[in-house]
Amino acid sequence: MVELTAAHWIYALFVVLVLVAMAYRLDPPLVCIVGSFTLSWVITGDIIKAVQAVFNSINVAFGELLGTVVIISMIVSMAKMLEECGLAEMMFHPLRKLIKSPSIAFWLMGFAILAVSWIIWPSPAIALVGALLLPAAVEVGLPPISAAMAISMFGYGCALTTDFIIQGAPGITSKASGVPVADIMAKSLPMLIAWAVIALPLSFMSAKKDIKANAGKPIKWAPFEISAEAVAERKKWSKAAPIFKKSAIWIIVILFCLDVAGMLAFKLRGGDATALLGGTVGLIMVIVSFGVYRMEGFGKLADHARAGFMFGVRIFAPVFLIASFFFMGAPGTAKAVFGEGARGLLFDLGQALANTVPLSRIPVAIVQGVVGGITGLDGSGFAGLPLMGTLAQALGGPTHLNVATLGALGQFFAVCVGGGTIIPWAVIPAAAITGTDPIEIARRNLWPTMLGFIGVIIVAIFML
Repeated sequence: MVELTAAHWIYALFVVLVLVAMAYRLDPPLVCIVGSFTLSWVITGDIIKAVQAVFNSINVAFGELLGTVVIISMIVSMAKMLEECGLAEMMFHPLRKLIKSPSIAFWLMGFAILAVSWIIWPSPAIALVGALLLPAAVEVGLPPISAAMAISMFGYGCALTTDFIIQGAPGITSKASGVPVADIMAKSLPMLIAWAVIALPLSFMSAKKDIKANAGKPIKWAPFEISAEAVAERKKWSKAAPIFKKSAIWIIVILFCLDVAGMLAFKLRGGDATALLGGTVGLIMVIVSFGVYRMEGFGKLADHARAGFMFGVRIFAPVFLIASFFFMGAPGTAKAVFGEGARGLLFDLGQALANTVPLSRIPVAIVQGVVGGITGLDGSGFAGLPLMGTLAQALGGPTHLNVATLGALGQFFAVCVGGGTIIPWAVIPAAAITGTDPIEIARRNLWPTMLGFIGVIIVAIFML
């Protein structure tokens, strides 16, 4: 029988406060810092050590998540470089020729966003693919609101919830839950299939109504705005080194294919897979810098790297602060803050809950999914992953249910809601690129997404 101490109750209180803050669309880092200090003071009994523990916990979280930030930042840097010099447009030119009807445009844009989002993450993928394919899609009769639905459902609902290649989301969930990242990804796949089979056809049916209603009518569309400076740079470099660019496209494709083959052949996962992908991205940036920009490549690579890392830090800065608190409750990372004698507080709370209220796979799966959805209400999707990982460990261990399945389930709900499907403040990238209303996008995505969630819960129950 687990004996709960004051530290356990303090930790549980602040977990609830974080969920309440997210439910009210309040950024939770403030709550997490206060929680870290209060918890540390209760555990150590020393106010100086408590203050130090706040910093140490953030430092631990930074160290645990730094690889994820670096790889995403590098990939965004590369995407910006390829977009500016015109290589991205050359890559997607064949796809534009395939857009013959609005229905084809919906699915083609969706799958293009899905594939590119897995490789370079949804936010830069939306800007890249949207800028290149959206004009052609609108031209054949696909309403911008339908394009926005495809972008959000495929890019965030499918790609970011699983994040198989970059492994940012499963990497965070893995760290917090204490299970290998490969296990999280393996459990995510059946959930992805269940959600996609239900949600995507329903989303397309809604789009078909828009297509039918707009048949034969001119589509009013306000394209996304690009700064005059960015337009000037694109014009300057889009015509540079045409012979090199034709070869560079194949070099880039071959290098990424070799990465995927290497990951499969040598069973590279987690940090090893990230290192392979990140090194390849760095080499591609060097090749493009010298091949397109020549001597200006020295400055261009630095400029794009700066922009990419600013993006990464902007996305993950609050995640470090949130993770610092939740990592205090996970057995492994708690030891890095408080020493070898540290206890896994959230694990203890899960054990106590299991002893008090008999938990079976159905209520546990529902709780994990609902809490994941609540954490996604902050609009990031990633902010709740440390909690979902530690909660999976807390509920899975005492109940002898599969921790990886619970982690993947919480991750899917958190990222699908917060990453950008059913809340207006999370679909802004799709709204911005299509010139549509984020509230309307969220409204149209609601029922397909929610019915897809039911499928995910059912699949997860059988996997537990």
